[in-house]
Amino acid sequence: MDFLDYEKSKKDYIGPQLPITLLLAGSGTFNSPYYCNFEEDALAKSIVYFNKATLKDPLPLWFENLNTLLSKTSFYKMTGQVTKDLAEVIDWIEMGNKTLFNPLDTKATLYLFENSYQAVEGGTFK
Repeated sequence: MDFLDYEKSKKDYIGPQLPITLLLAGSGTFNSPYYCNFEEDALAKSIVYFNKATLKDPLPLWFENLNTLLSKTSFYKMTGQVTKDLAEVIDWIEMGNKTLFNPLDTKATLYLFENSYQAVEGGTFK
């Protein structure tokens, strides 16, 4: 559902308001790996508006690499392998923070929530 304010124009849009929470899709299985649907999710695409000149080219590449790492992550693996996979995801997020987000006074954070059914992940930009 979208709510539109016809009194404002597209030119007045300065970008998304922080914090933004992006939920990851998938269940961590081979057929349904974790991923962030940054190509179709309007909220994920809006992150580029924090600084369009800086983020327009590197942000999609950062999300693609994040999705590659997330696709390997599964909580159905042995604990040591899950820890290694998560460490790679966290390292990639921290690299994004150092090179893309911190210079813009923003930060990406990965949150993990476990329920009785399966692990659920989400990310937040602050």
